[in-house]
Amino acid sequence: MSKFMEDMFIEVREQKKFDDNILDLVYETVIGATKKSVVTEMAADKAREFVLSLPKFTPTEAWGKPESMEREQITKLFNAIGGGRTIEGKLQFLQRIVDPNSKITSPRRIISSIIILESLKAVIGSFNASSAGFVFEGWLSALLQGTQEAEISAKGNLPIQDLIAFSETDRAVPISLKLLNKTTNIEGSYTNLVDGLDEFGEMVYIVARKDPEAGGIKIEKFRFDQNNFIDALSTSARGGKTKGAGLFQLPNKTPEQSIAILKATDSWPEKYGLLQYTAGYSERVRKKREMANQTDQAAQENPDSEEAMKAQLAAQQDLAESIEEEWNLLTEKAGGTQWHISPAQLITFDFVDYQELGELPFTEEAILNVARIHMDKLNEEIMMLFAATQDLSENINRYFLVEKRSAAINSGEKAIQDSIEIQKTLQADIQQSKDEESV
Repeated sequence: MSKFMEDMFIEVREQKKFDDNILDLVYETVIGATKKSVVTEMAADKAREFVLSLPKFTPTEAWGKPESMEREQITKLFNAIGGGRTIEGKLQFLQRIVDPNSKITSPRRIISSIIILESLKAVIGSFNASSAGFVFEGWLSALLQGTQEAEISAKGNLPIQDLIAFSETDRAVPISLKLLNKTTNIEGSYTNLVDGLDEFGEMVYIVARKDPEAGGIKIEKFRFDQNNFIDALSTSARGGKTKGAGLFQLPNKTPEQSIAILKATDSWPEKYGLLQYTAGYSERVRKKREMANQTDQAAQENPDSEEAMKAQLAAQQDLAESIEEEWNLLTEKAGGTQWHISPAQLITFDFVDYQELGELPFTEEAILNVARIHMDKLNEEIMMLFAATQDLSENINRYFLVEKRSAAINSGEKAIQDSIEIQKTLQADIQQSKDEESV
């Protein structure tokens, strides 16, 4: 189309029927716009070809297991991006790759980031709603170098945490992950939350909200601890009481009286003891835990008693089964007690550490846009590296195969220069990565 219009203008110009200045203006406007469109289209196609050529990694739950072969294979990929080990740092880096004004120029980091975003797209697009949540846990575990959890803990708790990540100081951080739509309430097991807070002292929630219209996943973070969770689950966005207050009701007390009693306790062990008698806590789990504690004590007092040991093991098994049953009731929507909190509530709480961590793209078009942003950087750096590598191979071949030694030596000297150029390019890439890490 562009060539046809260009030929037409040349023909009209030769006929001298119009003023040359007017023709120049029209030519620049029409042809220029057409050429710009073609260039944009070519860039889009180039980006598409590039993204299609990248290796594809389809996440599985095995990504959440550090000992698995799948995790070992993708660890290097995730280590290539910056941001340290925190969820904030990692997500901030991935968001920088989406920014058209990003100063990231390292091909290694650009390519790794695009592959990671492609794997995120696979999580959202290749699994149903129930499976996507579990696979997303594996993806996030790999990103944070953490461990996905699904087994009953040493304390006999079915973990509310979906994964254990680590801070920069190697402190274990329990994370509960929620993959939700934009307006969906956050919910979870009341019993498991109480037990999780007893075990860890805190629970960090990462909420990923899918926004298909925007083509991204908005990620937010908040933290419950032993002090703030009662207010969080029982307070409305306007400061009044919610139905959640009923979860904390003690026997023969109103919810308001119960909350006052719980908040007046002097220590967490005292509070935890009372919480197990609240309306939201599973009576079955409480009774089984009491029995397990009794048999534990008996076994400690009678270490040589085979009968005491058998009773201890049986009680622990009963507790594990009751916890498992409680979890199944919740997941199957057949019972169990859950807490709920709305997005509107969460953002109004000044007593809860809440952060909006940003947004990551997960649609094909959004990821293509990321590739388009960085194509010029990739072309320049990668083509230089590949060209030098190709020249190196050719010159080494000539050095060994050319009979005329003067020509062979000349090729050998060129090969040395090629290797120097490759070294310079790789060193520059490494330095760029270090500089970007420090920004």
